[in-house]
Amino acid sequence: MADGPTQPRSLEDLISNGYAVQPFNYLEEGWQAFRNYPLGFIAFALVFIVISQALPLLTPVFGQLLSIAVQVIMMAGIAMATWGQLRNRTSTFADFFPDWETVGRLVVSTVLALLLIAAGLLLFVLPGIYLIVAYSFSYMLIADRHLGAWQALEASRRVVTRNWWGIFWLTGVMLLLIMGGGIFGAALLGFPLGYVLTGYFPEVSLDDLPLVLPETGAQVNLGMMVGLLSGTMIGGGLGIALSGCMFGAAYADIFGLASPPPQTA
Repeated sequence: MADGPTQPRSLEDLISNGYAVQPFNYLEEGWQAFRNYPLGFIAFALVFIVISQALPLLTPVFGQLLSIAVQVIMMAGIAMATWGQLRNRTSTFADFFPDWETVGRLVVSTVLALLLIAAGLLLFVLPGIYLIVAYSFSYMLIADRHLGAWQALEASRRVVTRNWWGIFWLTGVMLLLIMGGGIFGAALLGFPLGYVLTGYFPEVSLDDLPLVLPETGAQVNLGMMVGLLSGTMIGGGLGIALSGCMFGAAYADIFGLASPPPQTA
């Protein structure tokens, strides 16, 4: 991390000559970036998690699409802040937010990717799985190299295809971090908080809550549920922030960083 990110490599070079994938190195660099500004990374992730979870409740169908787009914007923001850390700059909360043009491209790329992935999953399943992994770097190509939505998707697909299994395992580590963070948060924070809240909240039926679940008639204590959900969300935010830092470090190593750091006054 002290040496900074690598110089940008052309897409043709990456496709022709390939690249190595080093998950544990990326995890170490991501952790170093995260620990330099932990409150910023966690706060940013939590804000966007709350927004992404609220949108489907407001408008079930369109909200699901918006929720995924918000998550993509969140991951782009985490990557951008990580790149600043890799350049040995002091991060501010503003570093997490891309400009509106980039946001628009991220939304368009999300819609295109979802359509193609859904088609692949519905038709043959395996093409959909291939595309999920292949599009892993598309949002960072938009944020860093300012590519158009379709250009970024195709560039990511072509480069990832050169070492698809390496990126597949990297994606697996990312998912483990997110799930592990959620479980850790539920166990360490959720259960104690839920236990405290049980005396202040009533028993309710799961069927009365705004959850997409089949009717069961099961009764739960609302306080315990609030505690568990809060702990899971906070732990998940930690996992998302750390995994986003790891993926940002992976992009910086594989692609190099094209965008210059912001000018300081």
